Order: sequence, then C-alpha cells, then structure tokens
Amino acid sequence: MPTSSEKVSTAEKPKVTAPTGSPAAHRPRAPRHGWQRALEVVVIIALIIGANVLITLGFELYSSLANVMWDEYRAAAGESIDTVIVGSSTGQRSFDPSILDATLGTTTFNMATPAQELDDSYTAAKQAIEDHHVKRVVLALDYESISTVKWPGSHVAFARAKMAGESFPQAVADYWQLLTSSSFFDGADSICALFPWGYNHVELDAEHIATNFNDRVSGTAPVQAAERVMDGWTYYGNGYGNYDGVLDYSTARDHLSVTEDGPADFDQQGLDWIQNICDLCREHGVQLVVVVTPRPAFNVLVYGEKYPEQMSRLQQVVEQAGGTFLDANLAKGGWYEPRDEDFYDGEHLNHDGATRFSQAFAGALQVLDAGGSTSDLTYSYDQWDQYLASIDDISAVISTTYQEDNDTVVEAIAYTGSNVPVEYRFSLVAEDGSTTVIQDWSSSDSCTIPQDKISEGSSQVEVCVRRAGTTVGYERYCMQDISG
Repeated sequence: MPTSSEKVSTAEKPKVTAPTGSPAAHRPRAPRHGWQRALEVVVIIALIIGANVLITLGFELYSSLANVMWDEYRAAAGESIDTVIVGSSTGQRSFDPSILDATLGTTTFNMATPAQELDDSYTAAKQAIEDHHVKRVVLALDYESISTVKWPGSHVAFARAKMAGESFPQAVADYWQLLTSSSFFDGADSICALFPWGYNHVELDAEHIATNFNDRVSGTAPVQAAERVMDGWTYYGNGYGNYDGVLDYSTARDHLSVTEDGPADFDQQGLDWIQNICDLCREHGVQLVVVVTPRPAFNVLVYGEKYPEQMSRLQQVVEQAGGTFLDANLAKGGWYEPRDEDFYDGEHLNHDGATRFSQAFAGALQVLDAGGSTSDLTYSYDQWDQYLASIDDISAVISTTYQEDNDTVVEAIAYTGSNVPVEYRFSLVAEDGSTTVIQDWSSSDSCTIPQDKISEGSSQVEVCVRRAGTTVGYERYCMQDISG
C-alpha cells in the first residue's frame, strides 16, 4: 500500500496531453443515422441481386426443353390448336403431332416437358384451353408420374420458362404464385426459385457458360440452342423433339425404374392432381385422354403385381371423372406392337418408335371420334395373367452378385412372359476379352464362382439367356462385374 506521503489528490495530479497524431487525439466517430444503415443494407442487397442476375444469365440453362416448348408455343399464338399433349418427357418423346394431324386432320401441339409435374401439366392444359379453346387434352403418364410426384427444381424450370415471354405483370404474378406454392416451402424449390442456376445449369466450364450467355443475350431461339447443345436431339415442330439412339438391352439393369427397395405405391397428391386435370377438362367441355406411354416389357414386368394394383387406381380416377384411359404397355397385338429398336432407353421411345406409336394412337383417337370404345385395344388390369401370357419372348436379363463363404455367386433374372421357359449360361470374361464357360446351359439362374477362378483385380461374368430347348447362341445377355 502507498504511504501517506505517496498519496496525491486527484486535483493535484498533473494533466497529461496526448501527443498530436496519437489515437487518443482522435474524436470518437459520430453515431450513424438510421438512414445510413438502411442505405448500406439496400446496397448490399442490390449487389447480391445483381450478382445473382449475372450468374443466372450465364449459368441457367437457356436451351432447356421447357424453354423450347414455351417459346415455340408463344410463336404459335396466332395459329389454330385443337389438341395439346401434356405430361413429362415420356409424353414429349412419344407423340409426333405431325403424324396425328396427318391422320386425323387436327392441329396438335406437344406441351410435354422433361420432369413436368402434374400440377404443371394442369397449368399447361389450362393455358391452352384459355388461349386456343382446345377440344382435346392428351395427358401422358408413366408409373413414376404418380408414385414420384415431385422432381427437385423441375417446377421452377417450368415456371421460369413460362414467365420468360409473358408481360411483366403476368410474370410477377406467376413468380409470386411460385414463391407461395406448397412446393416452395417443403423442398428444394425454395432454393431453386431464388437461385435457378443452382439446379438448371449448363455444364460448368468456360466454353458452355459463355455460349449459354451469348445465346441468351443475343436472342438466339431456344430450339436452335437446344439442337446445338443436346447431342443427337432433333426438333421436328409443334413442341416435339426426339433422339434417334436405340436402347442396348444388355444394359437393362441400368434402365430399371424400380429401385432395390421395390416399387412405391401411388402418392395420393398425384391422384388428386389427376382429378384436378379431369375437372378442368370436364368444366370446359374438353375431351381428356390419359395415356400410359410405352416402355420396354422388362420395365413393366419389374413392377410385378404392383403394376396392375396401382395403375387400376389411376384408371378409376380418370374414368369416374369422364375421361378415357389407355395403357399402351398392355396393348393387344392387333392395335400396337412395340419393337426392340423403338426405344431410346428404359422409359422413352426414340423418333422411329414415336412415329410408330403415334400412328397407332391416331387409330385409337379415330375410334373415340367415331363414338367407339378403346377398352378392347388393351388388356385390362384384371387380365394381368393374360398380359403376361401374351409376352412370347425374353425382354431382358439382368444379374446381381453376393458373397457366400469365400465364393462369389452371380444370380440372373430374366424378364419374360409367363409361358416362356428359359435357360442360362455363365462365362468368365478375362481382361483380354476371352471367355471361359463356368456353367453351361441349364435352368439354374445362379452360378457360384470359386475364388481361384477370379483373376486378380477385377473381371466380369457374361450371363446369357435363351428359350429352353432351343439351340441358338443366346437371345439376351448382360455383363456382371465381380471383384477378386
């Protein structure tokens, strides 16, 4: 403690003046006014919005098929359209309007787009009814349209493509509807709507980004951009474009629509949206034809009994609402018979396949126009056993593996009709491509491969299948990777 002599009163302490230029010589900054803070916030928000707009111009896919469809639809504003096709990519690539119109004397526009959700199909049909007073709506579906009702970002891509050519007030109204929709609050749409380039973007390299930006700002038609960007895709007019590739059936496993967990039941929301479309058409006196589009037989058989069980629910909704229901996958031979070369992949027809199906479908519409019924063109879901018996070939074979003790077991699944007995052959494929039969033709659908038969690293097993009792080399095959 200081002594009494060390105590100095405060009044007696000398004043110390801070040197000029020292921090203590600066006066404290005056508090900012509220308007200054608000201005800073506004500037920051403006910079973020500006950056988002610039990124969107370069990154958001200008050549999307939703953009193509809406741009071409607006270009046909002054033309007569009496039939529209709505739905997802299976509809976009199953119906050639020129084929339908050549047979029926109609004017058809294909408004289907990839991953088009059912509420967007409703929007498209409603727009066509308002703009052109169409007389017929064709709704194209597949199993996933009702079991998987939402695809992240697709709703935003569809809405933004529609807004692109609208008046400012209408575009604002559509965007507000998007921001207040249920999908905005319960999924990825909330991010996609604010940052559309995050989902619907070009390939992330300088060349594609620059091309995308130039196409957008130069006014290049979306269809021209799409034909350049999407390898093998050709636009044929009236909203319809397609590819010419053909499905490689040896890769059927990669094209199955059913996951390892098995097929999902239909989502009630999907059925409710179907009901909304039915109500829309009935209220406006528009004929509604709901079509389940063709796919390879193996991608129907993979659903098993779930297919008729769930599809019959869809049929009931449509027919009770006064619509016509047609499942092209259960077509009888006298109406439509798909060929292997008709399919681009496990769910889509190629251009030649769409031509053939459009011709068959035009015949079905002729029956309806004449006041007839299309019910005898397909097997009913109650006739599922008859449908299975009608398949007289092997659609595809796939395989899986599992370990048993120290050995690898390859198990095959052949997708075929109920009256087609099959036999399998398993061959080991070496790295140089040579094959060694390890289990010759037999009815056994599995083969155990001893560890000493597998070369170091990795190899493959070739699984071949044919109708039992025949002598052909094989009818279908697949390749199975195995690890040593």
